[in-house]
Amino acid sequence: MKTTHATVRYPGLQHQAAEWKRRGPLFQAVRRFVWSQFRRPTGLWGIIVGKLMAHSSSNHDRIRWTMSLLDIQPSDRVLEIGFGPGVAIELASRMATSGFVAGVDHSEVMLRQAARLNVSAIRDGQVELRLGSASQQMSFDQPFDKIFTINSIHFWTDPVECLKKLGNLLRPSGMIAVVLQPRWRSATDSTTKIIGEELTAKLEIAGFRECRLVIRQTETVPVAFAIAVK
Repeated sequence: MKTTHATVRYPGLQHQAAEWKRRGPLFQAVRRFVWSQFRRPTGLWGIIVGKLMAHSSSNHDRIRWTMSLLDIQPSDRVLEIGFGPGVAIELASRMATSGFVAGVDHSEVMLRQAARLNVSAIRDGQVELRLGSASQQMSFDQPFDKIFTINSIHFWTDPVECLKKLGNLLRPSGMIAVVLQPRWRSATDSTTKIIGEELTAKLEIAGFRECRLVIRQTETVPVAFAIAVK
């Protein structure tokens, strides 16, 4: 894969686009605070961020596209990493009507919001939400058919190792989707393609097969969907 500036700088948290760092100290401080809230929402601002994500039309579009690419079936067991306010969990549970949907997120604020949104499914045992992160070795009583993460991998400090851990949770021939849309102002169609190619490369390194990249156009910057099979 051709190495470019964007490839080097994404998707690890420590390699985010640095264009904002050339701005003044006040702008940088505000930018860091906002970024930290989207990384791990906390307190009152975290509640606000969660509500923004829950009502974002672009977020809903990414979720619907992800579900369609994964082709979630009624009996599927599905896991989301970084579920935020729980919108994707709710949609997945409506698709996997006789299956099971689990979610892991490292924000207590998001856990509370997602639990409220999915209270009925949690009570019925169809949905389980946990506080945790992709870097942890998670354990469930049965493997999953589908695993996905949306706009989350750029916060992982070691994406390949995290993907390997998620692979351990998939059944043979299970599918994984890693979705990412670049969020800085100078991002272009080319940026998304480069990021998507890096994501598929990381999936290959992590041991997945049949890795493919789907790019979906939006009104702003395209979204990269990296899909693979265990």
